[in-house]
Amino acid sequence: MTHSGARYSVTAALLMALSVAPAAAQARDAETGIIDQVQLGDVWANMNVELPDPTAEAAVTATAVGNTAAAQRNSGNVTSETYQVFGADSVSESALSGERADTAVVTSTAYGNAASGGTSEGTDRYYAEQSASGAVTASSGIGLRGTVDTSSATTAIANVSATDNAYGTQGADQGQYSEANVSARTEADITTADNSATFATTAGANATSATGYTSTNYNRARQAAAEGSSVDAVTEASVAEGKDVTAVTTGFGNSASVINEWGYAALGLEGAPTEQSNDASINAETDLTLGDWSGYATASAYGVGNSALISNTGSDTAIYADQYNGGTVTSEARFTGQSATGGIGVLSSTAIGNATTASLCNYCGSDSSAGGSISQVNAGQVRAYGRSQTGSTGAVIGAATAVGNAATLQSTGN
Repeated sequence: MTHSGARYSVTAALLMALSVAPAAAQARDAETGIIDQVQLGDVWANMNVELPDPTAEAAVTATAVGNTAAAQRNSGNVTSETYQVFGADSVSESALSGERADTAVVTSTAYGNAASGGTSEGTDRYYAEQSASGAVTASSGIGLRGTVDTSSATTAIANVSATDNAYGTQGADQGQYSEANVSARTEADITTADNSATFATTAGANATSATGYTSTNYNRARQAAAEGSSVDAVTEASVAEGKDVTAVTTGFGNSASVINEWGYAALGLEGAPTEQSNDASINAETDLTLGDWSGYATASAYGVGNSALISNTGSDTAIYADQYNGGTVTSEARFTGQSATGGIGVLSSTAIGNATTASLCNYCGSDSSAGGSISQVNAGQVRAYGRSQTGSTGAVIGAATAVGNAATLQSTGN
């Protein structure tokens, strides 16, 4: 793999922003590292647990990752470069079946590439390039006669990159490209869920995230999901008798987020914006069937081509983002059931081509502001479907929303 010095011209603005850190702090305890990974063979994880007799607790976990890298310090300065290429299949399968489990937890996670970096009380310079092809697949299956509380989390993402900084300064430049087919699927069939049941399914092509506390936080993401690739997230859950049942499904092409508190934060820079391009087909589908339920029941499906989000507390906040969606985005939520006790049913189906949000919360008389520049182009079809078939209930609330482009700049508080 060739690493061209030309990348520094791409991140020049970000590095200049970091130069505001005191020179002494930049020199103190500096560590520098390069990680280079290529995975061309399949990775597969399978965990299948059967319960011949009732049990108090059951937990099932499966994780498959093609490449994983971490460039982290407990404290001090760190500079890192991570390069990852994945070109195979990453498959994770979890299953739990049999008799009653009072507490049941099922988790299945599949990534092509996963990278992370961070430090505290220092400066973190983080650069990552990730490329994925092939297939990334995660599945969870639950078949139980009964539970008190049950939950599942099924996640499949081709490229994942995350950074964190506390009491310091962070500069992250993350590039991701996916032509992989990504699929996450949850199937559940439960006779009784006495207290709660939650099923969450997430599939995506590219995801970056940055978090900070009392941190100056500069971030840029460059993400592309290729034409001909697909992202498919599906939740199918059936509970014969349950209380407080939730099924949530999310599918996305590109996602970039920054969550910061008490320090300047930016997603993208002026002249070097965060860039997202999605040409993959995106599908999010939820099918929830309840024989009878009490409390609430929620069936939610959310699909988005590109998502850019920055949230900050108490300090200036900026977002510079260019988004293009050419892929078809579809969400579909279906809900069937009845409630003899007057339960509330909520059905939500949302599909968005491009979504950008910058949110600032001001406290203690802060006069901080949120601003930046947002460009959005949607050329793809955006479709949201919802269907509810219910007997006697307390209420059923349904909403289907399809939006080409959505942008929000907001500041709340004092």
